[in-house]
Amino acid sequence: MKKPNSFVRAPFDESLPPEQRTERCIELSELMMKIVTHIICYTLVDYRELLKEERLSVAHALLQRVATTHLCNQKLTKEGLVLEYKGQPFTLHEEYKTMILTRSVYEHLVVFYFLFEHPKTEVERALVWKNWKNSGKSFEVVEENGKLGVRKVSYAQAWNYLFQNAEKAQFYGHLSIHSHPVFQGLILYQSQGLTDQGNDGIPLYFSCLFLAHLCRLFLKQIPDGQNIIRNEFSFQEQRVFSALSHMT
Repeated sequence: MKKPNSFVRAPFDESLPPEQRTERCIELSELMMKIVTHIICYTLVDYRELLKEERLSVAHALLQRVATTHLCNQKLTKEGLVLEYKGQPFTLHEEYKTMILTRSVYEHLVVFYFLFEHPKTEVERALVWKNWKNSGKSFEVVEENGKLGVRKVSYAQAWNYLFQNAEKAQFYGHLSIHSHPVFQGLILYQSQGLTDQGNDGIPLYFSCLFLAHLCRLFLKQIPDGQNIIRNEFSFQEQRVFSALSHMT
Protein backbone atom coordinates (compact mmCIF):
# COMPACT_ATOMS: atom_id res chain seq x y z
CA MET A 1 0.00 0.00 0.00
CA LYS A 2 1.27 3.48 -0.85
CA LYS A 3 1.75 6.25 1.70
CA PRO A 4 -1.66 6.98 3.29
CA ASN A 5 -1.98 10.58 2.11
CA SER A 6 -1.10 9.82 -1.51
CA PHE A 7 -3.33 6.74 -1.48
CA VAL A 8 -6.28 8.64 0.01
CA ARG A 9 -5.90 11.51 -2.45
CA ALA A 10 -5.32 9.32 -5.50
CA PRO A 11 -8.95 9.70 -6.74
CA PHE A 12 -8.17 13.38 -7.44
CA ASP A 13 -4.75 12.79 -9.01
CA GLU A 14 -5.30 13.77 -12.65
CA SER A 15 -1.92 12.31 -13.61
CA LEU A 16 -3.47 8.85 -13.13
CA PRO A 17 -5.60 7.21 -15.83
CA PRO A 18 -9.38 7.57 -15.21
CA GLU A 19 -9.83 3.85 -14.61
CA GLN A 20 -7.06 3.85 -12.01
CA ARG A 21 -8.59 6.80 -10.17
CA THR A 22 -11.89 4.95 -9.95
CA GLU A 23 -10.08 1.78 -8.85
CA ARG A 24 -8.42 3.69 -5.99
CA CYS A 25 -11.88 4.77 -4.82
CA ILE A 26 -13.03 1.16 -4.83
CA GLU A 27 -9.93 0.02 -2.92
CA LEU A 28 -10.54 2.67 -0.26
CA SER A 29 -14.18 1.59 -0.08
CA GLU A 30 -13.26 -2.07 0.35
CA LEU A 31 -10.98 -1.17 3.25
CA MET A 32 -13.73 0.89 4.86
CA MET A 33 -16.17 -2.00 4.48
CA LYS A 34 -13.69 -4.29 6.25
CA ILE A 35 -13.36 -1.79 9.08
CA VAL A 36 -17.05 -1.02 9.54
CA THR A 37 -17.99 -4.70 9.32
CA HIS A 38 -15.49 -5.49 12.07
CA ILE A 39 -16.80 -2.67 14.27
CA ILE A 40 -20.43 -3.75 13.80
CA CYS A 41 -19.77 -7.42 14.49
CA TYR A 42 -17.38 -6.81 17.37
CA THR A 43 -19.98 -4.61 19.04
CA LEU A 44 -22.71 -7.21 18.57
CA VAL A 45 -20.57 -9.92 20.15
CA ASP A 46 -18.60 -8.13 22.86
CA TYR A 47 -21.02 -5.37 23.83
CA ARG A 48 -24.33 -7.17 23.52
CA GLU A 49 -25.41 -6.09 27.00
CA LEU A 50 -24.57 -2.46 26.34
CA LEU A 51 -26.73 -2.54 23.21
CA LYS A 52 -29.78 -2.95 25.43
CA GLU A 53 -29.38 0.75 26.24
CA GLU A 54 -31.51 2.83 23.87
CA ARG A 55 -28.93 5.40 22.83
CA LEU A 56 -26.17 2.92 21.98
CA SER A 57 -28.68 0.71 20.18
CA VAL A 58 -29.67 3.66 17.98
CA ALA A 59 -26.01 4.57 17.39
CA HIS A 60 -25.33 1.01 16.27
CA ALA A 61 -28.40 1.00 14.04
CA LEU A 62 -27.21 4.20 12.35
CA LEU A 63 -23.82 2.60 11.71
CA GLN A 64 -25.38 -0.56 10.27
CA ARG A 65 -27.67 1.38 7.96
CA VAL A 66 -24.78 3.49 6.69
CA ALA A 67 -22.69 0.36 6.11
CA THR A 68 -25.37 -1.25 3.93
CA THR A 69 -25.96 1.98 2.01
CA HIS A 70 -22.25 2.38 1.40
CA LEU A 71 -21.95 -1.23 0.24
CA CYS A 72 -24.69 -0.58 -2.34
CA ASN A 73 -22.69 2.46 -3.46
CA GLN A 74 -19.56 0.35 -3.82
CA LYS A 75 -21.27 -2.40 -5.79
CA LEU A 76 -22.95 0.06 -8.13
CA THR A 77 -19.70 1.93 -8.70
CA LYS A 78 -17.73 -1.26 -9.30
CA GLU A 79 -20.23 -3.19 -11.39
CA GLY A 80 -21.93 -0.31 -13.17
CA LEU A 81 -25.29 -0.49 -14.89
CA VAL A 82 -25.90 -2.86 -17.77
CA LEU A 83 -29.22 -2.84 -19.62
CA GLU A 84 -30.32 -5.04 -22.49
CA TYR A 85 -31.22 -3.68 -25.92
CA LYS A 86 -32.36 -5.98 -28.73
CA GLY A 87 -30.82 -8.96 -26.99
CA GLN A 88 -27.45 -7.27 -26.48
CA PRO A 89 -25.89 -5.83 -23.30
CA PHE A 90 -26.06 -2.05 -23.24
CA THR A 91 -23.73 -0.45 -20.73
CA LEU A 92 -25.15 2.74 -19.28
CA HIS A 93 -22.56 5.32 -18.30
CA GLU A 94 -23.68 7.61 -15.51
CA GLU A 95 -21.15 9.19 -13.19
CA TYR A 96 -23.94 10.50 -10.91
CA LYS A 97 -25.64 7.15 -10.34
CA THR A 98 -24.55 6.83 -6.70
CA MET A 99 -25.10 10.44 -5.60
CA ILE A 100 -28.34 9.63 -3.78
CA LEU A 101 -26.55 6.89 -1.80
CA THR A 102 -23.71 9.24 -0.87
CA ARG A 103 -26.27 11.82 0.19
CA SER A 104 -27.96 9.29 2.47
CA VAL A 105 -24.63 8.37 4.13
CA TYR A 106 -23.93 12.06 4.75
CA GLU A 107 -27.38 12.65 6.27
CA HIS A 108 -26.93 9.73 8.66
CA LEU A 109 -23.53 11.11 9.67
CA VAL A 110 -25.12 14.50 10.39
CA VAL A 111 -27.78 12.93 12.63
CA PHE A 112 -25.15 10.89 14.47
CA TYR A 113 -22.97 13.94 15.01
CA PHE A 114 -25.73 16.10 16.46
CA LEU A 115 -27.03 13.30 18.67
CA PHE A 116 -23.78 11.97 20.06
CA GLU A 117 -20.89 14.37 19.41
CA HIS A 118 -22.08 17.96 19.34
CA PRO A 119 -23.93 18.12 22.72
CA LYS A 120 -21.42 18.81 25.51
CA THR A 121 -23.41 17.97 28.64
CA GLU A 122 -25.93 15.37 29.74
CA VAL A 123 -28.61 18.06 29.83
CA GLU A 124 -27.87 19.04 26.22
CA ARG A 125 -27.78 15.42 25.11
CA ALA A 126 -31.14 14.70 26.73
CA LEU A 127 -32.71 17.81 25.18
CA VAL A 128 -31.48 17.02 21.67
CA TRP A 129 -32.44 13.35 22.02
CA LYS A 130 -35.98 14.18 23.10
CA ASN A 131 -36.54 16.60 20.23
CA TRP A 132 -35.04 14.22 17.67
CA LYS A 133 -37.24 11.33 18.85
CA ASN A 134 -40.34 13.49 18.59
CA SER A 135 -39.61 15.06 15.22
CA GLY A 136 -36.93 13.03 13.45
CA LYS A 137 -34.89 16.24 12.70
CA SER A 138 -31.20 17.11 13.72
CA PHE A 139 -30.91 19.93 16.36
CA GLU A 140 -28.34 21.93 18.26
CA VAL A 141 -28.76 23.42 21.72
CA VAL A 142 -28.93 27.20 22.11
CA GLU A 143 -29.38 29.44 25.13
CA GLU A 144 -31.92 32.23 25.00
CA ASN A 145 -32.80 34.47 27.95
CA GLY A 146 -30.98 32.13 30.28
CA LYS A 147 -32.90 29.04 29.15
CA LEU A 148 -31.74 26.14 27.02
CA GLY A 149 -33.64 25.42 23.84
CA VAL A 150 -32.97 23.86 20.46
CA ARG A 151 -32.86 25.08 16.90
CA LYS A 152 -32.89 23.13 13.68
CA VAL A 153 -29.72 22.74 11.65
CA SER A 154 -30.11 21.96 7.96
CA TYR A 155 -28.02 19.27 6.30
CA ALA A 156 -26.35 21.99 4.24
CA GLN A 157 -25.46 24.01 7.34
CA ALA A 158 -24.18 20.90 9.11
CA TRP A 159 -21.21 20.68 6.74
CA ASN A 160 -19.39 23.49 8.57
CA TYR A 161 -19.94 21.82 11.94
CA LEU A 162 -18.50 18.54 10.72
CA PHE A 163 -15.69 19.70 8.46
CA GLN A 164 -15.06 23.41 9.14
CA ASN A 165 -14.54 23.91 5.43
CA ALA A 166 -16.57 26.78 4.02
CA GLU A 167 -15.28 26.20 0.48
CA LYS A 168 -17.04 22.83 0.32
CA ALA A 169 -20.11 23.82 2.30
CA GLN A 170 -22.22 23.72 -0.87
CA PHE A 171 -21.41 20.07 -1.45
CA TYR A 172 -24.72 18.92 -0.03
CA GLY A 173 -26.47 21.04 -2.64
CA HIS A 174 -24.41 19.28 -5.30
CA LEU A 175 -25.53 15.91 -3.95
CA SER A 176 -29.12 17.09 -3.89
CA ILE A 177 -29.35 18.32 -7.48
CA HIS A 178 -28.30 14.86 -8.63
CA SER A 179 -30.83 13.20 -6.33
CA HIS A 180 -33.93 15.18 -7.32
CA PRO A 181 -35.58 15.88 -10.70
CA VAL A 182 -34.41 19.50 -10.88
CA PHE A 183 -33.46 21.38 -14.04
CA GLN A 184 -29.78 21.94 -13.27
CA GLY A 185 -29.22 18.32 -12.30
CA LEU A 186 -30.86 17.03 -15.48
CA ILE A 187 -28.84 19.39 -17.67
CA LEU A 188 -25.63 18.17 -16.02
CA TYR A 189 -26.82 14.60 -16.52
CA GLN A 190 -27.30 15.16 -20.24
CA SER A 191 -23.95 16.88 -20.66
CA GLN A 192 -21.81 14.32 -18.82
CA GLY A 193 -19.08 12.53 -20.72
CA LEU A 194 -19.84 9.31 -22.52
CA THR A 195 -16.91 7.53 -20.86
CA ASP A 196 -15.28 7.46 -17.46
CA GLN A 197 -13.24 10.63 -17.09
CA GLY A 198 -12.04 9.66 -13.62
CA ASN A 199 -15.04 11.09 -11.77
CA ASP A 200 -17.24 8.00 -11.59
CA GLY A 201 -15.76 6.99 -8.26
CA ILE A 202 -15.91 10.42 -6.60
CA PRO A 203 -19.35 9.93 -4.97
CA LEU A 204 -18.06 6.64 -3.54
CA TYR A 205 -14.93 8.44 -2.33
CA PHE A 206 -16.97 10.97 -0.37
CA SER A 207 -19.11 8.15 0.99
CA CYS A 208 -15.85 6.62 2.28
CA LEU A 209 -15.02 9.89 4.05
CA PHE A 210 -18.44 10.10 5.67
CA LEU A 211 -18.39 6.44 6.69
CA ALA A 212 -14.89 6.76 8.19
CA HIS A 213 -15.96 9.87 10.10
CA LEU A 214 -19.02 8.07 11.48
CA CYS A 215 -16.92 5.03 12.48
CA ARG A 216 -14.56 7.30 14.40
CA LEU A 217 -17.49 8.93 16.23
CA PHE A 218 -19.09 5.56 16.99
CA LEU A 219 -15.87 4.18 18.49
CA LYS A 220 -15.99 7.03 21.02
CA GLN A 221 -19.34 5.71 22.27
CA ILE A 222 -18.07 2.28 23.36
CA PRO A 223 -15.46 1.29 25.96
CA ASP A 224 -11.89 1.11 24.65
CA GLY A 225 -13.17 1.76 21.14
CA GLN A 226 -9.84 2.75 19.61
CA ASN A 227 -8.26 -0.59 20.43
CA ILE A 228 -10.88 -2.34 18.31
CA ILE A 229 -9.10 -0.88 15.27
CA ARG A 230 -5.55 -1.14 16.63
CA ASN A 231 -5.87 -4.82 17.46
CA GLU A 232 -7.34 -5.89 14.12
CA PHE A 233 -5.80 -3.82 11.33
CA SER A 234 -2.27 -3.18 10.13
CA PHE A 235 -0.46 0.06 10.87
CA GLN A 236 -0.88 1.16 7.25
CA GLU A 237 -4.60 0.40 7.28
CA GLN A 238 -4.98 2.34 10.49
CA ARG A 239 -3.21 5.33 8.94
CA VAL A 240 -5.48 5.28 5.90
CA PHE A 241 -8.54 5.07 8.16
CA SER A 242 -7.25 7.99 10.24
CA ALA A 243 -6.57 10.06 7.12
CA LEU A 244 -10.07 9.39 5.77
CA SER A 245 -11.85 10.00 9.06
CA HIS A 246 -10.10 13.36 9.63
CA MET A 247 -10.34 14.59 6.03
CA THR A 248 -11.78 18.09 5.71
